[in-house]
Amino acid sequence: RAQHFTNYNAVMPPCIIAAGLGELTRTGDCTAHPRLGFRHKVAAVTTDLPLAPDKPIDFGMLDFCRVCGKCADNCPSGAITKDKEPVEYNGYLRWNTDSKKCTIFRAANKEGSSCGRCMKVCPWDSKEQSLVHEAGTWIGSHGEASSSLLKKIDDM
Repeated sequence: RAQHFTNYNAVMPPCIIAAGLGELTRTGDCTAHPRLGFRHKVAAVTTDLPLAPDKPIDFGMLDFCRVCGKCADNCPSGAITKDKEPVEYNGYLRWNTDSKKCTIFRAANKEGSSCGRCMKVCPWDSKEQSLVHEAGTWIGSHGEASSSLLKKIDDM
């Protein structure tokens, strides 16, 4: 069965994590890909075909989001938590976003029904395809000190 933008029967973030295609971000329910950030749409095919499963990956997003917080600082609705530590929810460590605040802002926004500020300010997102960006995300994926460096570079 095709799972896509207008016809999801599966919740995509757990599928992405289980398939080894991303990690959860501070935004709570969005996953980030190691090279693309979370500026992408997901489609999947669910099947009962026997396949060898992939494993979840860890490319340092948890440490990075713990240090950065730019999405929370720039969220016009205040929906993204500024808590330092994620909490366990349904077996995953995640920051809980107030989706109601986000939805109300997006629905009442006179400039359009979308926001995306979290994606625009995230240093991990692929704003450009360059060696500088790739080096930055590689640096940012190596612990909290490196994550702090990537955030400072992005701030400049």
